[in-house]
Amino acid sequence: LSSALQKQKIASKDIINFISMAEKSTNFRSALERVVHFIEVKEEFKRESNDKTSLPITYFFIASLVVLGVKFYAVPLQIERSLEYSPEIVKLISEHLLIAQIMTNTLFLSLLFFGVYFLILLIALFDKSYTIQNTAKKIALYLPFSATIVTKFEKFSLFSMLSEMLQSGVSIKNAITTAAITTSIYKFKEALVHTLEGIKTDGKLIHHPSLYDNIEQELLAGAGNSKQLASIMHEIAQRAKADAKELSTKFFRLITIISILLMAFAVFIEFYTIVLTQVLIQKGMIDAVRGGIF
Repeated sequence: LSSALQKQKIASKDIINFISMAEKSTNFRSALERVVHFIEVKEEFKRESNDKTSLPITYFFIASLVVLGVKFYAVPLQIERSLEYSPEIVKLISEHLLIAQIMTNTLFLSLLFFGVYFLILLIALFDKSYTIQNTAKKIALYLPFSATIVTKFEKFSLFSMLSEMLQSGVSIKNAITTAAITTSIYKFKEALVHTLEGIKTDGKLIHHPSLYDNIEQELLAGAGNSKQLASIMHEIAQRAKADAKELSTKFFRLITIISILLMAFAVFIEFYTIVLTQVLIQKGMIDAVRGGIF
């Protein structure tokens, strides 16, 4: 099943690796049920985040339409209409529309920057293609704020997978091996590899600080068997999920505010380009009449 999913590029890497490990467990049906539950947990997080991403996308879309309309329709149309008047008015309107073009270009670059920033985070969190998601993750890890969100979400995914694996009967060694080859965050991969080495040599679970905070390390110290360890892994996943949700909510709220401001700026540019241009034409005509040009 895992080979078929990988060949058809149907599932992400973590799910494929999870299924591959489930195939090696003693009870594949039970393990497959844990895989389904793992997918449901990830989808639940996605649904909770979708409610916060719809508004920014709408505002970005509206602002982009205004930018395109002003840049490729309104400004050329106003320039064409100004040619019907005297050279003085043409010069006045050209200078006015030049400022409109500068503002439009500024807004376009702002929309591009924040839109791409927003899109990179969404792809890094929710895209189902491993290659695309992994590329977006690598970029997001170099960006402020989004790096923390991606790291928390990755921790949530990893420990959810570890918990489900342990509950399905997969050994801790095999579960950590699968997690190590799944994660694309280097510090997590390195910590899991060290943990795996500790299990092989001393039979002990290393509480690596890159993976666990002080509270989580204390929780793990009380784990006596695989079932307790699975429960603690689930608790760690829930903590990471709460952190990721809180951070992503703040980020999406900030992006929403920025998108509203950009849309307001787009409306101002539209007013500046269309309405104020007509006002300038009328003023230029009045000044020309008073100056005896006509």
